[in-house]
Amino acid sequence: MASPLDSTMGAWLVSLFLATILYGMGFIQTYLYFHWYTKDHWGVKAVVICLLICETLHITLYFCATYGALIDHFGDFDKLFVITWPDVVQLLAGYLSVFIVQMYFAHGIYAFLHNMQGTNVSVVAFVSETLKVLANPKYKIMPIFITIFALLQIGAGIAQTVIVAELGSFTLLSQTKRITTLQAASALVCDVLITACLCYTLDSQKSTIKSTNSILDTLKINAVNRGMLTAFAAALNIILFISIPNSFWFSLALIPSGKLYMNSMLATLNTREHIRQRIQHDSVGCNSISLGNLSSHPSSGPTDPQKPANTTIDISSLNGHKSHDEGKKHTFAANIV
Repeated sequence: MASPLDSTMGAWLVSLFLATILYGMGFIQTYLYFHWYTKDHWGVKAVVICLLICETLHITLYFCATYGALIDHFGDFDKLFVITWPDVVQLLAGYLSVFIVQMYFAHGIYAFLHNMQGTNVSVVAFVSETLKVLANPKYKIMPIFITIFALLQIGAGIAQTVIVAELGSFTLLSQTKRITTLQAASALVCDVLITACLCYTLDSQKSTIKSTNSILDTLKINAVNRGMLTAFAAALNIILFISIPNSFWFSLALIPSGKLYMNSMLATLNTREHIRQRIQHDSVGCNSISLGNLSSHPSSGPTDPQKPANTTIDISSLNGHKSHDEGKKHTFAANIV
């Protein structure tokens, strides 16, 4: 007997096509990253590798699940919608990708807010230090909120994966409505917090220097675009899963979402050289912006308000590490009055 899901199997295939295209884009970005930034810190390279492994595993197993459903069991409606182990593992791999990217941005924001260089802040130190916010009000609270929602997202994702494996059939997916909603809502809130915090930290660095403000505005636009794409995917997943039960329409948002996170993170890493060249092109004076870290380091220049002061603004702890030409600074004009 045909399943009520069979009429939406096309959505499953479309999601596969979208995910494959986005994976190809992410793979190219990964290659460019390792080609352009050979001197990046090993921790950042490890994060990129882990992300690539997760997304490669995800798309490979999704292909396997699709082949098994449509080719191996062609015409066998009793087995067409049975949840197999590739279905379960690819689901978990997708949630792990989301978690990796969210923690990456949380780490970068943490490094900025605490005026630390990303290369000197290990993941262990990050977790340890963010926990201190409960006892010490001087610590910034935004990174720990982002971490909480990222952990809630991966926790709900793991729970959903276990439940789906126990159900054994796609026709019973509506029973996971609560945990699915929790997972997607947590991802949505986390993305909104990351975007808001990035915009706030970048906006706080604005001055009277037009070239500086222009670059910061560009970074803010990039942050908003990144957050909008991933947040939209999470919101669409919730809407489709709840409003159209017993269908595969939700896969249009769920399956490509991990690739969106992958591309957003790699785009952030790979655009550093473009921004650096733009800074170098605009350089005409005494103030500098370094792409080493997203933290503010005022110089020891004059404090007289009637005299120009030298100011250094670091804007790449957004990337959580130093750039490949670490310590290099590009200067351009500014008179801070």
